[in-house]
Amino acid sequence: MAYPVAPKPRVDGAIVVLGCGFSLDGERRLSPGALSRRVARAAQLFEAAGDGERIVVVASGGRAWAGVVEADAIRAELVRLGVPAAAIARERGSLSTRDNARYTAALLARRGLGRATLVTCDWHLDRALATFRRAGLEATGVPAPSGGARGLRRLWRWGRERLLSLGLSGNLASCLACAAGAGAALLACGRPASTEPPPTDAGASALLPPAASRDPAALARARAEDARRASAVPTDAARSHEAAPRREAARAFARILDADDAPLLRALDDDDDSVMAWGAYGLGESCRGKPEAHVAALAARLASLEPWRPVTQPIDARLAVLRALGRCAGEVAEQTLRAWLRRGAAPGTLDAAAYALGDVAARRGTLSLESSAALLDAAQRDPAVSAALYPFGRSDCSAGDELQPRLLLAARASLAHAGFARFFAVRALGRAGPDAADELARVLSSPDFTPPERAEAARGLARLRRVGQAGLAGGIAALVPAQVAALTSDLFGVLLTAVEAAGDDLPKALESALWRVTRLEAGEDASPALGRRVSQLRCAAATRLAKGAWDSDVLRGCDVTDGEAGDKARLAALDHGPLTRARRAAWLQLVHGKHVRVTEAALELIARHPELGDAALPVLAEALGSAAAGVVATAADVVHGHPDRMFVLAASEKRAALDPSAPPPTASPARDLDAGVARALRAALAHPWTEDLVETRLSLMDAALSVGLDEGRTFAQAACRDPNATLRARAAKALAAAGDKGVACTAPEKPGRLAPELDAPLTAPSRVVFDLDTGASLAVTFDPLLTPVAATRFVALARSGFYTGVVVHRVVPGFVVQLGDRGGDGYGGSGGLMRCETSPVGFGALDVGVALAGRDTGSSQFFVTLARHPHLDGEYARVGRASGDWDAVAEGDIVTAVHAW
Repeated sequence: MAYPVAPKPRVDGAIVVLGCGFSLDGERRLSPGALSRRVARAAQLFEAAGDGERIVVVASGGRAWAGVVEADAIRAELVRLGVPAAAIARERGSLSTRDNARYTAALLARRGLGRATLVTCDWHLDRALATFRRAGLEATGVPAPSGGARGLRRLWRWGRERLLSLGLSGNLASCLACAAGAGAALLACGRPASTEPPPTDAGASALLPPAASRDPAALARARAEDARRASAVPTDAARSHEAAPRREAARAFARILDADDAPLLRALDDDDDSVMAWGAYGLGESCRGKPEAHVAALAARLASLEPWRPVTQPIDARLAVLRALGRCAGEVAEQTLRAWLRRGAAPGTLDAAAYALGDVAARRGTLSLESSAALLDAAQRDPAVSAALYPFGRSDCSAGDELQPRLLLAARASLAHAGFARFFAVRALGRAGPDAADELARVLSSPDFTPPERAEAARGLARLRRVGQAGLAGGIAALVPAQVAALTSDLFGVLLTAVEAAGDDLPKALESALWRVTRLEAGEDASPALGRRVSQLRCAAATRLAKGAWDSDVLRGCDVTDGEAGDKARLAALDHGPLTRARRAAWLQLVHGKHVRVTEAALELIARHPELGDAALPVLAEALGSAAAGVVATAADVVHGHPDRMFVLAASEKRAALDPSAPPPTASPARDLDAGVARALRAALAHPWTEDLVETRLSLMDAALSVGLDEGRTFAQAACRDPNATLRARAAKALAAAGDKGVACTAPEKPGRLAPELDAPLTAPSRVVFDLDTGASLAVTFDPLLTPVAATRFVALARSGFYTGVVVHRVVPGFVVQLGDRGGDGYGGSGGLMRCETSPVGFGALDVGVALAGRDTGSSQFFVTLARHPHLDGEYARVGRASGDWDAVAEGDIVTAVHAW
């Protein structure tokens, strides 16, 4: 094939030399070979162009051979051949042809160039040209001679290039090419697969190298990350000429979040897109305490990045920088994000700016009028795909009365287009004032919208109070199914959300609709899953209709299964009035019931009902001695929230009160901590809680310190030295509140036990199928690319049978489904902890994340998102993807069998 060669390239173009394997001679120069031939041809082209002051020669290649990076070797040889050093630009991040194209395109775009002449071997040129053109460059090619390879070697090259052009991995393509003949196998299969690495997805490979490459240096970096030891990250990694070690080091620093942010600032300034993204992510996560410095660095780096280049990979430096600015919040961050929003950037980066402004709105409680107006401008420019309405769902004050009409118009326009923008539009309608009620009622009633959109519409109607209640009436009436079996579908979550959105002041139409719900019948042959759904709906409706009458007939007859839904409904009704006499007796019965989550909810009522007085103390003492970690934690939270109620009259004061001849009591009678509560707290503090019960341990520490127990201070001092970051942070705060000024809870010199999964991680995604008692089979594919430890742990638990019999303990329709606690209340785990493997990637519908109770507190619980929820991005570790009708799952569904591959 003849390739077009321009003897004098255009002045707006560039010459790109693609790296490959090489060796050096005794003088550390390129030995004769493929790379030396490529460089010689590039030098000839540069000389022929005759415009040396304006032609750019890009040395592209990030792999190291004999300790020298390809780009550096190319540059040195070009200079030796007479090309001025000032005319040479090095691209040192690429590990594949796809990387060559992507990074070179970005480098040239920063110089305003869109044309390139590629110099590579003749057998490689076709695929290289196609790859560079896909990256957006107008590319022509100049072949370098192949060096006279023998016939079988040429056959192997030809076969491998054709297979790679079909998207196969480098190793697989090599082996298939080798199968063309035994002679080719001898020539090729015994060697490294290629001078180029496999052309895997550029964004994915940038996040984490394949686990199969567990070389000692990479394993050392992974262990330093897991141990949360910045000092243990090999010092040469962050300064390596190779991209992979720099990416791993930047990832480690971003997850460690050491007090010294210099490594993150260096990563932010890196030429490699992925290193830069990890640096930005870490700076955003550690912004608290020094937001001005971080915002200044992030804003300066953002100014150097082009806004118009499309987003084509899961990790993009621009997205990471924008979201980091949102996490830092503040006026300067908001101004920078607003300016980017108005620059006409590519859709992906516009969305990231909108998400970041949503972060600002959530942290500050509001957005400026200017930012709100800029978001509405963006939404009206492209209502089909824009995420610009997202921030209005993150704050009640983002639009303001003057912009509410524009918000309503923009949201209405987006309703015509399916996708994540429509979900954000539905959320925004709940903040668009009473005129939005008709649109929300239409969304709730129509099957043309997704279950998450319809559930969000119900919540929006609840926000509109009286005018929204009328819309709920029509929506509930439309949702009640003619055949009750339909409640095992995704209809159930929407209907339950609508019923729970009903307020206390019910219009007649809504009251009538709720009565229809209470008359749903499961039937004698109904499955337990259907019976649970019917009971939950009937009792939710009955709670609204009872209006605080805890002993009403509608409440007594609402539960047709095991009684948990009915107990929750009666407890909600009791909460409407003072807990005295018969109501107190009913509360005591519920707090001692068989359902652990009802017990926890009953304990929480103590905080809202001071009239319980001393009657609450023995209940709290009993709960603190429970075997259920969640019950203990809930009781401890009540003690911590109201320590003054834990004290009773001292013994001397009690005797004086009983003795008529005693002098009158003093103005401030002596009071002592209730003996039962004190005894129970001491016993709970001494209990050997497993390390994953972080919430329980923290609640006990706070409770003991708030009532002045010496054991609480001892417990907090031990927590102050714990390897777990969440325990240390809370211990420092609790000790400071208890009077220990200047306490510093730093990480211990000896880290905790390293994750055993580091030595034997999954090397490929693994699919796990969960069979539920509804008859549904739902799958999760756990992917080790971003989360090698968590993915390996979850798959191992699945294979061990851990999840068999587990109850789905949390479902928020339109938001998440969560499971993995054998105790069924969300407090428990598998007995061990995992450190966070968070990343600057987003959570869309059916993404799977690691459930947390603070930093580094993951164990066995995971969640599945039901829609796009940007506020989860970077805050939780994304561990895989789910498939199946997760919208149809309800709280109480049981995993009956697990199949893991």
